[in-house]
Amino acid sequence: MRKFVFSTQQITFLALVFLSLPSAAHSREYPSGNVIADTVFLLPKIIVEAEAPDANKELFCQSGFVGLIDVGDSKTPSQDASSLLSNATGIRVKQYGGLGSFATMSIRGSSSSQVQVYLDGVPLNDPYTGISNLSDLALGNVNRIEIYRGFSPVSFGASSIGGAINLVTEDNNSVNQPTVTPDISSEVTSGSFGTRKASLNLHSSVGPASLNCFGGYVKSNGDFTFLDDNATPLNPADDEIASRLNSDFRRWNFSGRVDVKIPKLERASLNFDSFEREGGVPGTGSNQSSIARIKRRRRITYLRIEPDPVLSKSLHGEVTAFHSWTAEAFDDPQGDISLGKQKTDNRIISYGGNMKGTLFFPLLPLSADLFLESKKERFVPKSYLPSLREGPDRLRKSLTAAISGNLSLFKDKAVLSAGTKHLWSENEFYDKARFIWMPPTPQGKIKSEYQSPRAGIRVHLCKGLTVKGNIGRHYRTPTFFELFGNIGSVTGAGNLEPEKGLNRDIGTVFSRKKLWFLKQIYLETLYFDNEITNLILFFPNSQRTVKPTNIGSSRIRGCEFSLALDLTSFVSFSGNYTYIDGKDTSPIPYYNGNELASTPTHEASLAINLSRRKWDLGWKLHYIGANFLDRANMEEVPGREIHSMSLETMPFGDKFSITLEGRNLTNNQIRDVSGFPLPGRSFYLTMEFKTQGGNYDSTK
Repeated sequence: MRKFVFSTQQITFLALVFLSLPSAAHSREYPSGNVIADTVFLLPKIIVEAEAPDANKELFCQSGFVGLIDVGDSKTPSQDASSLLSNATGIRVKQYGGLGSFATMSIRGSSSSQVQVYLDGVPLNDPYTGISNLSDLALGNVNRIEIYRGFSPVSFGASSIGGAINLVTEDNNSVNQPTVTPDISSEVTSGSFGTRKASLNLHSSVGPASLNCFGGYVKSNGDFTFLDDNATPLNPADDEIASRLNSDFRRWNFSGRVDVKIPKLERASLNFDSFEREGGVPGTGSNQSSIARIKRRRRITYLRIEPDPVLSKSLHGEVTAFHSWTAEAFDDPQGDISLGKQKTDNRIISYGGNMKGTLFFPLLPLSADLFLESKKERFVPKSYLPSLREGPDRLRKSLTAAISGNLSLFKDKAVLSAGTKHLWSENEFYDKARFIWMPPTPQGKIKSEYQSPRAGIRVHLCKGLTVKGNIGRHYRTPTFFELFGNIGSVTGAGNLEPEKGLNRDIGTVFSRKKLWFLKQIYLETLYFDNEITNLILFFPNSQRTVKPTNIGSSRIRGCEFSLALDLTSFVSFSGNYTYIDGKDTSPIPYYNGNELASTPTHEASLAINLSRRKWDLGWKLHYIGANFLDRANMEEVPGREIHSMSLETMPFGDKFSITLEGRNLTNNQIRDVSGFPLPGRSFYLTMEFKTQGGNYDSTK
């Protein structure tokens, strides 16, 4: 591999260039020209406008396939991130139980660690395991969720084989006007399995400053019933109905944002997000644990500065600094969940900053995006069994530099995109110092470097019809767990290489308003073909330990279809279907040719909404085809249909609403990853109250 070495002077020069860039993020003003609204897919209710809002223009300009979930448009307040994302095109959510349980996701058949998750562009993936737990994501202050299928934009630091998810808390379409009284909204929910939820949201702005705060609490006993096959799926004689044990959880979360408009700055914002979750770890359906517990806390702080654009508003920029602290305590005193008894209390600290800028060339139909990010991540383990042991600490330093360009041809009828990311990382771990006055002792250092190029094209054929195609090379960096192992049964492998993915897709998007009898229509069809190599698999290297190895590979091909119709202002329809042909191509005889685990060939969602001024009625169907739970294709779960309905009423105007929701109405007894059972039929009642603060009258 060819080495790229940057001197201190070169890095300093790049930093100064970025610091001199004014801002652009979501409130940027684009030069005049036609922007084709061809890429945003809103779920569960889909709204596609011919003229895109300014806040989403960067999404519309993507050559890649992008989805957008409008969280505020959801008519089911009890939904969490898992249930919302599970209905999105190309996404497969893998759940380990009911509400609040551990949940991950894949995009187009990828593994969970091949999907990057962000909060306003701040990375959330755990550097130790490489994944992000969806149950940690509270949606109370989230305005929308951006879904990038098969690629990661330049403005995100990491390369991503599966794609990226970005939770956006800012509502850039609203103008902060000074208010006499604050906007306040609150809601309470009560439902099945002892579920209780309460939240309070506040917004106020005075002069150049605005404040947004959100606080929430949710709990559930999770004691649903399920069919227990006693680990003998081929012998129905011993099947019985059992209740889920030790599946309760409690979560508190708080978030806040202060936005200030300062002269020479378009905006400066300080954001804080925190949560604390405590609950049981019940284990699989046939081997439940009654006492294993886990407690997780996270605090994220980030500062974003957006200077005014310069050079006739052709040069935009943004600077972000972030810090994240996570603590996770796990107690399994009887070894029900893991291979042996465990009691751990680990810490994860991550901090860094990034700078990005966009330059629109005044005499050319060309724009360029630049991105530079530096980040440090530290994993600090502590184990109490069989005796107290702290460390060794794992540390990662990473640097990402990216550039991309967009060339518009034929009056924006065609757009060519190309770019590349260059990523450097240095991983090392330390043993605890022998004496307290001495620094930790470095035990190993692993360096890696790779480049992630990508190219795309978007052609506007006629009114409302666009063709898009993309190709790119993407990577996944090995996690701390894979590189350095753990204290027990996993031996690290310092010679691991990043997983590699060659992603290709091509498709069409048709978006029109007022077509025949339709108020608006959105139709997206595409084909994708991904080749993934260097997959990291674990194999025994002794009687009691396993070691990761770059030996796996897969070929994933498929089609995605998305359709949204607004028949009238009263009736709307949306649906999507994903077909995946995912095959294991590893050179391992008992894996080669098998279907990928937890990757159904067919998955579809359908939603119908009837809306009037004082009520809204919705019905949803989520179909998940049969799939195997293991790589050896020995255990298969049948396909299932999940029907849900919701009814929202506003009897006293739009300031007070009551929502009744029913999930899994047919009481489909299903299970997901590794045989973890999922809840059957459940009901939830939500009451929401909101007030809108009055504005100052500037004429008085």
